[in-house]
Amino acid sequence: MNKTTSTHRSYWKQKKWKMMLAASILTAGAAPALFTPSVAEAAATVKPAAYINNMPAEYDVVIRQGVTYIALTELQFLGDYTFGYDNKSKQISITAGSDKYVLTPDSKTMKKNGQTASLSSAPILVKGKAMLPLRAIGETFGAQVRWNQAAKEAYIYNTNAAVVKDYNGSDLTAAREAAIQLPRFSDLGQPRLKVKNPLGPVDSSTAYIFEQGQKDRFFTIEDSDLVSYYTITDGNALLKWQANLGKQAGTIGDLFFVKAKSIAEVGNRPSVAGKTLVSFKYSLMLEETAYELMDKSGSLDNGSVAPAKGKIIVEVPGEKK
Repeated sequence: MNKTTSTHRSYWKQKKWKMMLAASILTAGAAPALFTPSVAEAAATVKPAAYINNMPAEYDVVIRQGVTYIALTELQFLGDYTFGYDNKSKQISITAGSDKYVLTPDSKTMKKNGQTASLSSAPILVKGKAMLPLRAIGETFGAQVRWNQAAKEAYIYNTNAAVVKDYNGSDLTAAREAAIQLPRFSDLGQPRLKVKNPLGPVDSSTAYIFEQGQKDRFFTIEDSDLVSYYTITDGNALLKWQANLGKQAGTIGDLFFVKAKSIAEVGNRPSVAGKTLVSFKYSLMLEETAYELMDKSGSLDNGSVAPAKGKIIVEVPGEKK
């Protein structure tokens, strides 16, 4: 399976799921670090979160006696797994390729292809839902696991050697595509902001913005609501700054590509003074990526083109490299 294509499809699937759930239950830095009162209040009550290969977990994260658990179904973002819970036998089954695992809630013993093995922590049931301990996921399936106490976030991810190779290569388009696929971790030192007004699956969008000729830092704009800034260090994309956008027209500092004033900010606001930027926004309906080369004076070049299958980033004809 193409990992990039799978990730993009998972994103839209998750977006649709979250909209349905909401309807059913109504539920490089020149400015100083920002921490608004509304953000401070949210930070005091924020729930722990988990990201699996950069995808936010669909269900609540559970922490019990210092052990962090995620729902069994979150494995869909980790790889090609099939899984299920048999309420009659009280067993969790997971299949990965030719390997079959059988786990039992509240037991640190599992079977892999019929052979007994041990887990550092036992799976549990929460309101009938099978939950797996993060550390055991890493041990069993070879995933890497991190816990960010300041952000109250857990990360479970696989290192993709092909993505790392593309990022380190000389092809700027391929390197940028790799950049947005690298593992992402928060470096905010506090809980991150979230999209306040998510759009539906058809209208939802994410724009990626790089400096001209560069690959090692980028902005994202999600649903015209949340702006985030990442820098890449040692093969990881570190979240350095975020802002939620309001409805009042304006901009934020010298970030000329932002067209609305912020209602909340966290982290160290970056500067793009004197920079030329290039943005990419993929349309799921058109199956095209719209690109734009721009500076403070306005648009310098723009167009749209169909990217390679499963990709977002395209070559920009007028860009200086």
